[in-house]
Amino acid sequence: LLWLRGRPGTPVALNLGGIANLTAPDGTAFDTGPACALIDAAARGFSGGRLAYDAEGALAALGTVHQPLLERLSSEPYYTLPAPKSTGKELFHLGYLQDTLAGLGTLPAENVIATLTLLTARTVADAVRSVAATEVIASGGGTRNPVLMTLLATELPGVPLRTSDELGLPSPAKEAYAFALLGFLTAHGLPGTTPTSTGAHHPSVLGSLTPGRRGLRLPPAAEQGPVRLVLG
Repeated sequence: LLWLRGRPGTPVALNLGGIANLTAPDGTAFDTGPACALIDAAARGFSGGRLAYDAEGALAALGTVHQPLLERLSSEPYYTLPAPKSTGKELFHLGYLQDTLAGLGTLPAENVIATLTLLTARTVADAVRSVAATEVIASGGGTRNPVLMTLLATELPGVPLRTSDELGLPSPAKEAYAFALLGFLTAHGLPGTTPTSTGAHHPSVLGSLTPGRRGLRLPPAAEQGPVRLVLG
């Protein structure tokens, strides 16, 4: 959030893990739906566990989108819920996919995975448009799927799609940066949450600080928190 505020326009941070989540500069944050969760589930299911995921989008690249399946998947009520909202693999899992496939006949694995990849791109793009984003900064395992990234760029014409790595924040280190920042805020008595991100009634200081044998000397409480973060 602080990093986004250091950039022009209305950039959003997009994490493409099992679930896709989006954060905007005003503190709005929510899960958009599946990123790789259903793609991974399909890869495992169709391969009998031999494949854990669609490496580099190879299966999706071979497939053709199945429109009836895409329409069924797109009708999931979660997508129309207002933010803030959260979801996970308790909803988007192999059983969910199998239920959705019921009655559609035998579909090739690559067609199902191509359809799921477009579903992810389209639902993410819908979420990006809902916050009027002018730039998308993506991270997470999904950024290593070139088919997904190409589809997402196609769904967002005129909105630059970049990775956090390109802008100086390595994707594998993103959580380490975040925890260092949260620790800084807590040590200075500053809240690490915003109601627009969590749905809480008020901001809260996160966690607890446990002194060691030598005790703990905290800095003076800050009157105002940082407003932006610039990576050099």
